[in-house]
Amino acid sequence: MDTKKTIRVWFRDFWGKFDANDNVFVWILKHNYDVIVTSDNPDLLISGGSGAPHQNAKVIYFSSELYLPEDNHAKYMLSSFHIDREGHFRVPLMLLYAYDYFRFGITDTYESVFTKTPPADLLKNKTEFCAYISRGSGRADCIRTNFFHELSKYKPVSGAGSHLNNHARVGGEAGTIEGSIAKHEFLKNFKFTMAFEGGSGLRGDYGWITEKIYEPMMAYSIPIYWGNIRINEDFNNKSFINWHDYGSDEACIKRIMEIDGDDDLYMDYINSSYVTDKAESLFTTDYLIDIFEKIIND
Repeated sequence: MDTKKTIRVWFRDFWGKFDANDNVFVWILKHNYDVIVTSDNPDLLISGGSGAPHQNAKVIYFSSELYLPEDNHAKYMLSSFHIDREGHFRVPLMLLYAYDYFRFGITDTYESVFTKTPPADLLKNKTEFCAYISRGSGRADCIRTNFFHELSKYKPVSGAGSHLNNHARVGGEAGTIEGSIAKHEFLKNFKFTMAFEGGSGLRGDYGWITEKIYEPMMAYSIPIYWGNIRINEDFNNKSFINWHDYGSDEACIKRIMEIDGDDDLYMDYINSSYVTDKAESLFTTDYLIDIFEKIIND
């Protein structure tokens, strides 16, 4: 049996409850290496804050948000965006949640977006109309606020976060797996979920995918999505409602009403595959293994 090489890795400037010892990056590296997580002379430094050097490590800048500094000096960059630049690899934040859902037993595999097995009695359990959960304060004039109020004219939307709250709040903190699991459990009873990102593009670059579309997908609650205008390149728009396909609140809500009023149409969305043929590789284990092999062997 071949002995795996040892690789030392460290993380810098990640969010408060990020688990440096158990996350998608460490898990991926363990496929080919014995991994030691240490700040002492690491081979790889994965940074969520800057591309500044760290000892002799190869620095990899990871952007989880709608942000990518123009003056970042890291040779290697991971982000959601479709950027044609040497050393940049597309790794959406959603992939970190896909691993955590697998790690905590919410899904059977990391590649959970490929395995849709909705229960036969799904519609019987969908006793609620539409959920909206944002743990931020929100703004009075943003598209989320306007859409929430417009959709609520048809049927009440359950606001279970801090923004537009009209329901008992879902537990957990923003940006934590515990908070995401609490949302997942809550969404199981809802036919639809407002999955609106905090923004759309960055300096003309698109591709940002967070947990907002992933969480309702895993709960078989049809996402009503706004954000990345290139989302249809990654996800099949027969499996979710893409606001950008309709171009206005009025047209999007009209489609929601059609789906809500037709059980067969609703189940067509539920049963349709999430991922487009073009994007299949993005959500595989091998995709991330290949990225890290390219960086390590460069």
